[in-house]
Amino acid sequence: MKLLGHVNPEMTMHYVDVAGADLQREFHTARSQPRHLAPQPKAPRSSPRGGLDGVVDSLLFAQHAIEMFRRSLPDGAPKHRLDQFANRLIKILAETRKPNPAG
Repeated sequence: MKLLGHVNPEMTMHYVDVAGADLQREFHTARSQPRHLAPQPKAPRSSPRGGLDGVVDSLLFAQHAIEMFRRSLPDGAPKHRLDQFANRLIKILAETRKPNPAG
């Protein structure tokens, strides 16, 4: 209180409330408009594989791209939908890695 030069704690608390609101506003602005974006992943171009292996490669790339984008979203419906989609991709990838009983 003496450091700020205020006579009573109510005046100090007035500025603390303003600073808290400013901090919260700036935090949300920074999250919604990041100045430094993570680089976008590039699809593998060197000798793409065919068949199921190529599909798995594509699914892994999609999974990575979704996760990088999902992390930048605030909590809410869009982030929840991407969580659900990412979980489906995990299950699909797990199915593709199971041994084939017929082969």
